[in-house]
Amino acid sequence: MNIKINNRVLANEEEQENVISYYNSLKDRLKESFKREIHYKVEAIKILKEIKDNEYYKLDNYNSFESFVKEYKVAKTQAYAYLKLASALQDGILQEDYIIEHGIHNSLVLIGNERNKTIRKSRQNPIKPLRFQLKSHDSYNFYKKNAKFTSFLMDEL
Repeated sequence: MNIKINNRVLANEEEQENVISYYNSLKDRLKESFKREIHYKVEAIKILKEIKDNEYYKLDNYNSFESFVKEYKVAKTQAYAYLKLASALQDGILQEDYIIEHGIHNSLVLIGNERNKTIRKSRQNPIKPLRFQLKSHDSYNFYKKNAKFTSFLMDEL
């Protein structure tokens, strides 16, 4: 029994082989699921999430998840859209039945609406600037330096 230290974790060779065989079975399931309809896309969503979360792609010497996804001819935006759906499924924001009934695009729209429910502040300044011309440049400099005093003076008068 060989014990190998990898990433500060003690791992057994048999355990490593089990992980690799499990990873290979996930890849095979991923290939099959992309060939079928929406029911299998939900499975692909879960598989991609599991591969990314557990970093199984590193077992095939991929440096990043993007390079792994490129190998399976999946667009990076599509893969990350699937990961968003998987996170929403995991968090309980979305149900599998909703994806099956309404499709992936509508599910992504729903997730976007759920996550962006925060009230957006208007970029427009609610206080309108007041412009007027003073007779002397000294008074202009005084009022400009003392903006709080000028504001108080204008509000009270």
